[in-house]
Amino acid sequence: MSINSKSNKKIAVPNKKTNTTHVKHSYKMYKIVWRDAFSEVDEWLNEDSLESEEYICETIGYLIETNVKPNYYTIASTITIDGYFCCVINIPKDMVISKKRITII
Repeated sequence: MSINSKSNKKIAVPNKKTNTTHVKHSYKMYKIVWRDAFSEVDEWLNEDSLESEEYICETIGYLIETNVKPNYYTIASTITIDGYFCCVINIPKDMVISKKRITII
């Protein structure tokens, strides 16, 4: 720790000896390909003017296996060393085309 001379507050200084290159956690990384739900334009349509193609998405991230939403895959893009995660997306399992485990060396 060091002291900030202007405010006398303690501020954390990173320890250069700490290796933070590989964070150890139990989350596994997956690539999930899924069909997205989408809205048509906000105007009057008939059957011939409806979009005929699906919106296919690919999401890569850490699978949160302790998910409280049983019908969804919850994926986080960022995991901290102390077990917090952010940038979370919930993908309905019924919309998934494929799910593949990714191994990072």
